[in-house]
Amino acid sequence: MREKDIFEKTFEQCGVGLAHVSPHGDFIRVNSKLSGFLGYESARLIKMSFQSITEPSHIQEDLYLLHQVLRGEIDTYSIEKKYIHAKGHNVWGKLTVTLVRDENGEPDYFISVVEDIDDKKRIESELYKAEALFSKIVAAFSSHSFVWVANPELTRIHYINEGYRNIYGRDEYELHTKPDAFLSYVHEDDRLLVEKAYKAKPLESWDLQYRIKNSRGEVKYIHDRGMPLFDENEQQILVVGTADDVSYEKEQQQALLEAISKLEYLSKTDPLTGISNRREMFIQLDREIQRINRGQQPSTLVFIDLNDFKSINDTFGHKAGDKALVGFSDIMKNFLRETDRFARLGGDEFVVLLFGSNDTDAEVFFERLAETSFEIEFDSEFDSELAASGASQDSNVNSGKDSSTTTGTSLSFCLGWHTWDSNIVTAQNWVDAADEAMYKQKRQYKKYTGAQKVS
Repeated sequence: MREKDIFEKTFEQCGVGLAHVSPHGDFIRVNSKLSGFLGYESARLIKMSFQSITEPSHIQEDLYLLHQVLRGEIDTYSIEKKYIHAKGHNVWGKLTVTLVRDENGEPDYFISVVEDIDDKKRIESELYKAEALFSKIVAAFSSHSFVWVANPELTRIHYINEGYRNIYGRDEYELHTKPDAFLSYVHEDDRLLVEKAYKAKPLESWDLQYRIKNSRGEVKYIHDRGMPLFDENEQQILVVGTADDVSYEKEQQQALLEAISKLEYLSKTDPLTGISNRREMFIQLDREIQRINRGQQPSTLVFIDLNDFKSINDTFGHKAGDKALVGFSDIMKNFLRETDRFARLGGDEFVVLLFGSNDTDAEVFFERLAETSFEIEFDSEFDSELAASGASQDSNVNSGKDSSTTTGTSLSFCLGWHTWDSNIVTAQNWVDAADEAMYKQKRQYKKYTGAQKVS
């Protein structure tokens, strides 16, 4: 294969947006990934400049860094910025820019790499709101509850409420300089137990009761609980702890127990669909592998991938896409037994653990799904978004007797399954095997699984 052919295919098939941009900011060439991200046809995009598709509040920073590159002060730069989508809304991208110079050392063109981080930014926004709500909630308990958030190594405190001052009688500043300073105030008879829990590597969830001495030398009884929080890659990102003064607040103890229970539930649940999340399903799969290894009847894991789901988001908007995911999950629940497990791995990918089932049982399960219509209706709350996107011209529109109009879509999906065998050692092995089976059967089964492609 010629070097030029290799370059052409690499440029066009790259998994991130790529563009060549003139020193003045005009697009020279773009790949399909960038065009799809911004919603423009490539032919139209190369007639535009990056300034015209950049949200105004982000232009100055971009230009400042670009001029630094042109002057040779820096070789490259990366920023997170908002782009103006062809439909008028903003989308977040991570931009990395490098300058290519000609044989005379003069600026020739920029290579711009754009990564789609719009979902990441939406999650960050939701997390910020959740943190603000969390701060308000824990402030109400600060008279007798010490609440804190730290990094997994317990070397940096991110948040402390006033409970530390109220319970320990000491300034919380000392924990910012020395996060484990509170250990020195634990009663000498209880200190070994507490230190063992906090110095465990990696840190695991804990639930302890012990005594401390406050700044006045008074002994107080503490109920100390906490847990690590994980990201989507199963890496610890934070540790959350609460220490209650149970000497004086017995009633509050029960309220916080319920709060911890809810947090544990949320850590196992997909917040959108209400079914199990990826982390909880992997725990269930590991347990199932252990059960089968004890000589019990094998089970089958089904991997489901929704077809063309991006088209729903592009056509109807993200809120409608979320509603479609919830609707799909609700329909799927009707096909599950109490012993089965159903989880969303992320995006439009789901798995079902058919407990004590083999390939024949999975085939029956598939046939039942193939006979079902996965119709999702979008009610009046989406009218403005649908009108803005022009979806009403391409969607299924029905009018009821009350003359109200509903817009909807049909979901289709592909699935594959893998019954446990001796090659399955970990949960990831099992998911990978079912995923591979889904792709092998994708072409064969797609015509049976549901429905019309979204326009």
